[in-house]
Amino acid sequence: MGQERYVGIRKRPLLERGWRYTLVGLMCAIAHNAIMIVVDQLGGHYLLGIMISFLAVTPIGYGLHSRFTFAEPLRLKAFTRFAGGVVAAYPISVAMMVVLCSGFELSVPIATPIATIALFFWNFVAAHWAILPRLHLHSATVPMAPTHPAKRQSARNEE
Repeated sequence: MGQERYVGIRKRPLLERGWRYTLVGLMCAIAHNAIMIVVDQLGGHYLLGIMISFLAVTPIGYGLHSRFTFAEPLRLKAFTRFAGGVVAAYPISVAMMVVLCSGFELSVPIATPIATIALFFWNFVAAHWAILPRLHLHSATVPMAPTHPAKRQSARNEE
C-alpha cells in the first residue's frame, strides 16, 4: 500500500515533470495574463484582476498539475496546500504589480508577464510541495550494473 502511494513519483521523474510543469504553467500564465488584461480593459484595478485570476486559475492549475504533471490523485489536503502556496505568492505578486505599475508606471499588459515570469520558480517548488506526498526533486534513477564480489576480490588479488 505504501508503495502505491509513490507511483506518480516513479512515473514522472524530474525531467518529465519539468516539461509538464512548464506546459501547465504556461497555460495558467496565459489564463492569468488574459484575466488581468481583460479586467484592466474593463476599467478594473489590477488588485481585482489578481483576485479574479486566483479564484479562476488556482483550481484549474491544481487539477492539471495533479493529474498531468505529477500523476497524482486529486486530494483536498493537496489542493489546500496548493492554494496556500498560491496565497503565499499573493503578497509577492501584489508587491511586484505595485512596483511595476504604480512605481515604474508600466501598463498592466507589460507588468503582468514580468511578474508572472518572476514567480515561476516559487510556483514550481510550491506545486511540488503541495501535490507530491514527499518532495522529490531528484532525477530518475539510473539502473546500476550489478556488482560481483568475486570480480572485485580477484581484482584486489592482482594488485
